[in-house]
Amino acid sequence: MKIGEIAKRAGVSASRIRFYEEQGILPPAPRGANGYRDYAESLIATLGFIEQAQRLGFSLKEIAGHAALEGKVCEALPQKLRDKLVEVDAHIAAAQARRAELVALIQTLERQELERAA
Repeated sequence: MKIGEIAKRAGVSASRIRFYEEQGILPPAPRGANGYRDYAESLIATLGFIEQAQRLGFSLKEIAGHAALEGKVCEALPQKLRDKLVEVDAHIAAAQARRAELVALIQTLERQELERAA
């Protein structure tokens, strides 16, 4: 499958696929006699995995060693996902603490405003 077709079917740009190859996220595609890259259909799932991992907060460096290439999932991937979940939970807890602090500050300022007006 040519790069334009694989890109369209995977919902990514051809330049993104080339970038992933340049960065070592994807192995270089074999080339036909005409010099065009020729991709296997299985790359569609791999590209989907990469896009999803990025949406979940993984860097390309983190993804590089764990991409589900040719249907093979890295054995360490479930633990990496658990680690990312712990990281996300910590961010949520920190954001909730900041929110509570903001609410308290707003209440303090509004109370002071009322006291001044009285």
